[in-house]
Amino acid sequence: MEANSSQNESNVSTDTLSRTKCTLYLSEGVGWIGSVLVLIPYVIPVDKTVDFVLNTLGASGLFIVCLTSKQYQSVIINAAWVIGGFYKYFS
Repeated sequence: MEANSSQNESNVSTDTLSRTKCTLYLSEGVGWIGSVLVLIPYVIPVDKTVDFVLNTLGASGLFIVCLTSKQYQSVIINAAWVIGGFYKYFS
């Protein structure tokens, strides 16, 4: 009986570790994609709408990653980037 309980606890901790790794990799992926999306308009000439979409999506991705990892200075700068993008596009 004790061996079965130990095995169940081992499976639970392995499952938790797998979820944590998956979350970490997903977060890293969102961060890298956000970074690339923000940089594309600086490398490739795009029109105003594409620039707005790429910057907004990229900064939003970076905002989410920074928020989940509690990097509050970057959260503020990325929130400002998104707000500035909306202001620039709609003004």
